[in-house]
Amino acid sequence: MPVSELQTAVLSDHSEHSGTAGICVVCPHPWHEHDPIGVRYCTATTASALSRGCICR
Repeated sequence: MPVSELQTAVLSDHSEHSGTAGICVVCPHPWHEHDPIGVRYCTATTASALSRGCICR
């Protein structure tokens, strides 16, 4: 699956399960505040169903 499709799926998943659209389900930060590394980390965490801490700065 290309990265853009995966990011779209994760963004959709975030808005459905977070209770508040735009809040990341992996960490307590708004999705729009993620830097590129945070997006990659939280996307991979969600896609792999991992439980690990936040790396946002």
